[in-house]
This record gives sequence, structure tokens and C-alpha cells, in this order.
Amino acid sequence: MFKNRDAEYWLRLTGHMAFAALTLMSVFLARERVLMSDSAAQLFELTQMRTFVIYDSRFAMAVTQLLPLLAIWLYLPLKVVLVAYSVSAPLLAWGTYSLIAHRMNDVRMASLMLITYGCMRHTFFHAISETFSIVIYATLLLALFTHRVGDRTSPLTLLFIVLTLLATLFIHPVGIFFVLFILGYHLVERHLRPTVAFIVAAVVLVAATIVRSTMVSEHDASFIPTLSNVRHCVTHLLSLNVVQGLKSNIPIAVAMLLLYAIAFRHHLRERQWMRMAYGVAFNVGFIALCIVVYRDDAGRFSAERAWLPMVFFAAVPVVREVGLKPLWLALLMVFMLVQIGATAPSYHARIKMQQAVIEQGRRSGSRKLVVPKQRIDLPRESWATAFETLILSSLAGPDSTVTLYIEKQEPFAADNPDYAVEDAFLAVPWYRLWNYSTLDEHYFRLPKQPYTVIGR
Repeated sequence: MFKNRDAEYWLRLTGHMAFAALTLMSVFLARERVLMSDSAAQLFELTQMRTFVIYDSRFAMAVTQLLPLLAIWLYLPLKVVLVAYSVSAPLLAWGTYSLIAHRMNDVRMASLMLITYGCMRHTFFHAISETFSIVIYATLLLALFTHRVGDRTSPLTLLFIVLTLLATLFIHPVGIFFVLFILGYHLVERHLRPTVAFIVAAVVLVAATIVRSTMVSEHDASFIPTLSNVRHCVTHLLSLNVVQGLKSNIPIAVAMLLLYAIAFRHHLRERQWMRMAYGVAFNVGFIALCIVVYRDDAGRFSAERAWLPMVFFAAVPVVREVGLKPLWLALLMVFMLVQIGATAPSYHARIKMQQAVIEQGRRSGSRKLVVPKQRIDLPRESWATAFETLILSSLAGPDSTVTLYIEKQEPFAADNPDYAVEDAFLAVPWYRLWNYSTLDEHYFRLPKQPYTVIGR
């Protein structure tokens, strides 16, 4: 029976098994995925606002907020909300994979997502999912450009191209490079003969980019390169944090080189000089831009976020022109799951340490804690510890709520008057003193008491 199955059957089966595994891991590692920096802050704000929470004009975030918001609107337990948030992006990816592999009948294109995800480790533990989601939308956009009826693109397909293009642009600023690559690749594939779909997409891209440029936040503006940044990168290339970070992300480097080699060999053998030139020019330019933009990012996640798009760009000509063997994909998926499993303990360790501090506070009779930064050594530092511990402790019920605020100011003042405010919730340095009565009592309940300084 199995001997009669073709390669596409095994590709589809491998893909579904991989996404099933990612979804299950998102359930079992929900705390590790969600209770970390941006994701914890966003989940907290979802419970408070009970509506969509959009950062830096990244409106496509709303798609992966639908499921946790539904749980919040139904007043489901916080554990359910946490898991709903964690599984949203993997379920979206699985649904998109099924759409492309079955409805569009292009399983090789659907596998583009899996090839890119095959190199992720820390990205999996960033449940806010901007990097994860951009791969979903970009893959769908490329699939829509190839989904044609004869030589025509249906009006419905054009509509979905526009919507998917906007989702790609408004999930993260790097989305513009995914769109540019896809449009350029499509134009080269058509021997520089623009299609209706290309013209429509190009017009929407220009208009959306103009609109997006008026919404640049202070956070995003900090990444805009300057001439002095470029000079510094040229003269200190090997010592830059982002380049050093690539050394700790060897799978990404190996995958990029291998995929580039496969595509280069194919283009050379088939004498496809235009495709080869486009791939080399775009990728070299993107690598140079990544080095300048992410030059100072020291964290492993930051380096992974910078280089992971390169796997996508390198994989496009392979899945479109060369083909993909089921065994290759299966081995890559096993490698991905092993990498995630090997990375999980460091994220679990910080959860255990937070739990230990929470229990220490409970034993002392305090549920509002503050600790000097130099007295605590979390495996992974986070600016959102107050949100993380608030959610973590409240998973047992709102009356179990405990909050831990890490004070980074030096010299540390144990008698800081902020600690004595009985109805305060210390959140983050730029929004420090919240009135705790503003917290959603269905999920969080803090006592009226001053903060207790631990680890003096």
C-alpha cells in the first residue's frame, strides 16, 4: 500500500506531523513561550483591555490575538487563555499549510514554511510571533502569485494577494523585504513581463510603504541605519554582536549555505543567469542591511531573528525550481524538534526560579515583592518580570496572585517611597506605579500592602 504513495503524499504527511508536533509543544511549553518579555506584556494587556493590543502599528498581530481574546471574552480560566495564546501562531501556520498544500495543491510551496522553521530555536519561545507569522504570510503571498487559472489571476486571488501583502507589511518592518523579494522573484520568473497581479501588488506596496513610514515608532526608528553605523560595521565587521550571534546559530548558517549551493548549482546547470544574478544581488544586499540594522543586538534570539529570513530567501528557488525530497524535509523537522527541545530547559529554568521567588514571598506573608537586579540572576533577563510573575502566580487562581518587580536602579534604595504605596502595582520603569485596583479582578487580585524587599 505505502509503495504506491507518491512524493507529494509523504511531503503532506510530514508537514502535518510537524505542525501537529509544534502545536502540542506549544501546549506543553505554553508558560515557557508566553511568560517572556513582549509576549507576557501583551497577554497581560489583552486581559486588561479585553480588545486587540497592537504594538508599533503591527496590525496583523490581531490575527493571533483572536483565540486568546475569545477565551477572555468567555471568562475562561487564565490557564486556558495562556494556552490559547501559545497555540495561536502554530495553528495559523498549520491552517495556512493545509490551504496551500490541499486547496492550492502546491505542497512544495507549503513546505517553504517548514524549511524556514527548521532552523528556529529561540523564535519558538517568542509567542508574540512576529518572526513566526511573517513566514506564514510571505509563504502564502508567494503561493498566491503562482496560483493561477491558465494565464489569468482571478479577482478573488488578487484580493487575497492584497490582504496577504498588507499582513506581511504590518506584522514587522522586515516584511517589506519579504514582499520585495517575492515581487522581484515573480518578475524574474516571468522574464521581466509584469502580470496584473504584480502591478496591483506593486501599487499597494508603494502606497502601504508611504502610509507605514508615517507610523514609524521611536522603537522602530532606532533601527534605521546611518552613515556612521555603516562605517562602524565595515571597520568592525567580525566583532559585531550580530555577526558573533551567527556563530551561535550554526544551523542557520549551514542551512543558508546549503540552500544557496543547491540553487546556484541548479541555475548554473540550467543557464538561468537572470535568476542567479537576482538571488545573489538581493541576498548580499539583505545580509549587508541585517549587519547594519542588528549590529548591536547581543542576544541569541536577536541574532536568530536577524538571520532566519535568509533561510526563507535561500529556500524559495529550491522549492520552486529544484524540488524537495520527503526524506530531507522529515530529517529537517526532526532536527527542528530536537533543537526546540534542547533550548527549552533554559526557558523552563527561569520559570522555576520565578516560582521559587514567588513561594519565598508567600511564606513571608507578602505577595508584592521587589528585588535588586544585582541580587537575582534569571537565566534569561526580561524587562517584563512583573507581568510574567503576575500571570505565572495567577494560573492557580486570582487569589494566588504575586508580583515580583526587579529594581534596576543603582545605587539600590531599600527605603524607596514607591515600595510603601499600598495600592501600587510596580510594572515597568516607563510605567512604574499602577493603581492595582485597575487590574482585572477575574484574573489578578493583589492585596493592599506595601512591597517587601527581598535579597537585601
